[in-house]
Amino acid sequence: MLKTRLIAAPLRRRTLLGAGALAAGTGLLARPYVARAAKRYSIAVIPKALDNPVFYYAHYGAETRARELGDVDVIWTASTTSDASVEAQVLSGLIARHVDAMAVDANAPQPLVAPINEAVAKGITVITWDSDVPGSKRRLFYGVDSYKMGQSLAEQTIKFMGTKGTVILVSGGPGATNLNARLKGATDTLAKYPGVKTIGPFFDYDDLVKAQVLMNDLLVSHPDAGAILNVAAVALFGKMSALPAVIKNKGKVKIIASDTLAPELPFVADGYVQALVGQDYWGWGYQTVSILHNLLANPNCHYPELVPQSMPVVTAANVKDWMAKWEEAKTRAGAAAAFKEAPIGCM
Repeated sequence: MLKTRLIAAPLRRRTLLGAGALAAGTGLLARPYVARAAKRYSIAVIPKALDNPVFYYAHYGAETRARELGDVDVIWTASTTSDASVEAQVLSGLIARHVDAMAVDANAPQPLVAPINEAVAKGITVITWDSDVPGSKRRLFYGVDSYKMGQSLAEQTIKFMGTKGTVILVSGGPGATNLNARLKGATDTLAKYPGVKTIGPFFDYDDLVKAQVLMNDLLVSHPDAGAILNVAAVALFGKMSALPAVIKNKGKVKIIASDTLAPELPFVADGYVQALVGQDYWGWGYQTVSILHNLLANPNCHYPELVPQSMPVVTAANVKDWMAKWEEAKTRAGAAAAFKEAPIGCM
């Protein structure tokens, strides 16, 4: 925890004596001078869940930016697993604490509209990241354009599968705004190819074990499919040994998935997964704290409703570079070096 800084204007002895005389002359007791604490900002960053490794680097990023700024206390909190109703309770608790600002990653939008609007009504600055809450009074959304991410996933699918075949669609939670937008982008793009058929989406609810079981079952049940397009690739976050059907499948049913995290990269390097489309995980924390601090400290600060991230693509051609990057990022300091980026200023 950073120490609170004190600001005290220098006072001369004559000034103090004059103040005492004035107080005596008016019948008032002179008050002792009390140093005033510098303003500190409490910023809560709320991922969808605490058990999902996709958010670890957002946590690092948030803490790093808070240290750089020096006047921010980060509160990293969420439900244990992905659950919109529990997330709404987390927001209510933060409102009761009256934090200065919140950055919210929504499991589903509807349960969060009311608590976000309540927070704004009570003077708390709110933005969303990764997954938006449309219809709420949040100031902006920071993250990838999820529809375009779905398009990119579909383009990679066509690149590796071709223009004919069945594409199996897999997602996380059925209520997640970002994942549904990715599905829409993917299906709209695939619909341009008459020879492509889609089935699904199938949902794993962002649960690692469920996701691994689902991935294995889909490959066993649909051995003649052309590809699996996974817009929330939780199944690839665990050990490769938990996906025997993926190992046996190797290259037959093409696998295209979201995210470019370290556990996923061996699947690409060994030829089990053909392409990954990623996001800026570091920025989820680093830039949300930057943006909220700017909004809190500068009343004239402005941002567009969507502040977009880049979407890197990882294939066999560049996977070794990404593996080296993640190797460097095993510690917070290493992650800060590997993913270093300039803070996003007011626009």
